[in-house]
Amino acid sequence: MTTAAASTTTVNLIAFAEDPATIPRLRDRFSTFAQKHSCRAIFLDATRAGERTDETVLGVAGMPAEKLRSTVHDLLIGGVGSALFWAGRDLSDPRFEALASLGTTVVIDSSRAADGLASIQKLAEISASSDRFVRDLSYLRLLPWQDMVAQFFDDEELAQELPRIAAVQVVSGSEPEAYYLAGWLASRLHWKPCGRNELCNDAGEVIHVDIERRGEPRRVLSVVLRSKTCAFTAELDVDSADVVCLTVTGKPQRDKRCAPLHDVDLVSLVEQAMFVPHKDAVFAEALQMARAILYSER
Repeated sequence: MTTAAASTTTVNLIAFAEDPATIPRLRDRFSTFAQKHSCRAIFLDATRAGERTDETVLGVAGMPAEKLRSTVHDLLIGGVGSALFWAGRDLSDPRFEALASLGTTVVIDSSRAADGLASIQKLAEISASSDRFVRDLSYLRLLPWQDMVAQFFDDEELAQELPRIAAVQVVSGSEPEAYYLAGWLASRLHWKPCGRNELCNDAGEVIHVDIERRGEPRRVLSVVLRSKTCAFTAELDVDSADVVCLTVTGKPQRDKRCAPLHDVDLVSLVEQAMFVPHKDAVFAEALQMARAILYSER
């Protein structure tokens, strides 16, 4: 039986959750994911103790880190890789390290953590100092926004304004998404942190960074890039939360145009986190830059 299971299982997926409000939905989503990809999904419910509803759903409240690791290890299918989806409150939790040691891929959602910015800093440390592959759903959630912002500069005249960008403003309901967007822009445009709320380009010119927390969690409201003569604005349409409108004001300027925002559901985000190539250089650079911006602001 074990051999047959190993031949069809793509990955051992370990999920740890401790927020009572989100556990039912997470369990449902991971059940869908496991069925679609023939995963061995082990769901660890940290709100309940001594309860095992089926072979791979465990109540682990109060279980010490080493015992938790041993219990989960015995449930893994050999011969395939293992990944951890951590929906705990804190990456400094010893249970995180114990479970992360079972595999090579670690997936978190920093915007759901008790301290999302501390989670980004910890994830950056792990990425820089270990051979584990790290992913953050808060970053993957931004891919449609990255595409929208990049569309501005498909226009050759507008692309000439890139070296003249002097300010970036991001408004988001959760801080991790905002810092990742700023980090992604900085990494793509070769900006470096050079002061509190400041980045510098290759010429030493300062780009001011303004991050505002407003709106629903895990939702970006707007991204604004300002040069000395114009402003590039991507923002959710006031009449539809699924549409982003792009405008360029000043000189040069462009008429407003809107396009659907293709939000990605949780299952699809986890699929990307599990199955994209391990070496995601763009994410790694954006993560380290987001961390650097955080340090410069504190």
